[in-house]
Amino acid sequence: MESVQLRRSPRQPSRTAAIGGLAFTGLYIVHRILQGTGPGGSTAAAVAAYNVEHRGTLLASEVAVGLALLAFIAFVAALVPIIWRAGQETLAVAVGLSGAAFLAMGFLSTAAETALVGVADSNELAAVLALHHLQGRTPVIWTVTALVAAISLAIHRTSLVWRWVGVAGLIAAAFFLLGSIFSVLGPTVEGSSSLIGIGIFIVWMLVLSVGLWRAANGPTNSTTPRPDQR
Repeated sequence: MESVQLRRSPRQPSRTAAIGGLAFTGLYIVHRILQGTGPGGSTAAAVAAYNVEHRGTLLASEVAVGLALLAFIAFVAALVPIIWRAGQETLAVAVGLSGAAFLAMGFLSTAAETALVGVADSNELAAVLALHHLQGRTPVIWTVTALVAAISLAIHRTSLVWRWVGVAGLIAAAFFLLGSIFSVLGPTVEGSSSLIGIGIFIVWMLVLSVGLWRAANGPTNSTTPRPDQR
C-alpha cells in the first residue's frame, strides 16, 4: 500500500495544476465575453458612457477575472514543484517569479478597471481617461511573455507535456515580446493585435492544462526525477 501511494503522490500536483489552469482559462473567457466590444471611441466621454451603460456587466467581468487569478495561483503553486523535481530548479524559480508578476499585474489591471467603472458617472473625465490608460497599459503582456517562455523551456527540457507545446509556446512568447514593445510605443491603449495575443495565450494555456491532466492520469509520471536527480 505504501509503495502504491509513493508512486501516485507525484501526480497530485499535476492534477492541481491542470484544474487550476482549466479554471483560469474558463473564467478568463467569461471575463472577456462580459467585457463586450468596448467603447466606440478612445475619448474620455466615449469611455465614460460605455462604462456607465454596461456597469453591471463590467463589474461581473472583474469578479470573473479575479476568480480566474485565484485559480492561477493554484496552477503556478502546483507547477513549480513539478518542474523543480524534474531537475530544472532555475526554470522552476523563473516560472514562480513570472507567475507572481503576472498575478500582480492582473490584480492591478482589475483594480484600475473597477475604479474606472466607479468614476465613470462622476463627470471627472480626466480621471476616466487616466484610469482607462492605466488599465490598458498595465504591463500584463510583459509578464505573460516571461511566463510562457519559462514554462516552454521547462517543457523543452523535460517531458512535462507534449514537446510541441513547448515549441509553440516559445513562438508565442516571441509574438508576445513584440506585443509588449508595441504596448509601450503604440499611440492607442489597445490595438487589434492585443485580442489576438489574448486568444493565443488562452488556447496555449488550455492545451497545457489538458496535457498536465493527461500526464497526471497516464500510466506513468514522466516528470518524476531519476535517482541521480534526487
